[in-house]
Amino acid sequence: MGGYDDIWYATNIEIVDYMNDAGNLKYTIDQDLVYNPSVQSVWISVDDEGVEIKGGEMKKI
Repeated sequence: MGGYDDIWYATNIEIVDYMNDAGNLKYTIDQDLVYNPSVQSVWISVDDEGVEIKGGEMKKI
């Protein structure tokens, strides 16, 4: 299973940290903006498409 560019090889703590960061995303009431207060990027699905929310970024979705 090694050596594939499209697979994230993560340790258990990396997965826990990522899930915590995903849970800490802040959305506006209308859910048209999202803010990522963490340092690492988090990916979300918008209209069945993957969207990266970089650390510290506020993005219109």
